[in-house]
Amino acid sequence: MMNSMASESNVKPGHRAWQLYVVLLTPILVILASTGLYFSGWVKGDDTVNQGVLIQPPIDISALALEKDDRRWWLVTSSLDGCSVACEEQLFWVQQVHIALGKESPRVRRHLLTDQAVTLVDEYPGLVQSVGNPAALNQVEPVQLYIIDPLGNVVMTFNADHRYEQVLKDMKTLLKRSSIG
Repeated sequence: MMNSMASESNVKPGHRAWQLYVVLLTPILVILASTGLYFSGWVKGDDTVNQGVLIQPPIDISALALEKDDRRWWLVTSSLDGCSVACEEQLFWVQQVHIALGKESPRVRRHLLTDQAVTLVDEYPGLVQSVGNPAALNQVEPVQLYIIDPLGNVVMTFNADHRYEQVLKDMKTLLKRSSIG
């Protein structure tokens, strides 16, 4: 007992206050420094988790001459010239993505948007086909995949460089984080 009292009496009066200030101010300084670095742009992450390209601002589907489907996400294959071999290949792997969604698949509808009437009901059951205005999407390639949210906004696109695993990952992320659809 005497030793502990003796050691406490040897501590200078201002020393304890200085230790207290260091302990209390260190977290505040770290937060201020990290906030300053973030907002200065010096240390800022530009990475996103999505694999596809976000469409900014989103395109409303009324521009495509399509009707809204409440409470469902759409995987839309858009083809400018009917449905070529590339279109049918994409329809196949979109079907595989839909199957791979498992229990979430009822929340997603597969859709083919063309400027000409085509008949693929037998080859791709569950596929909704529409003749509309794919030119409103300003698509870069003749066949391109789009994701439409339940509110009727075209929000994301995938080009031919994307693999079906990347589409599947984005769809799972969207469905997980979505409170609608």
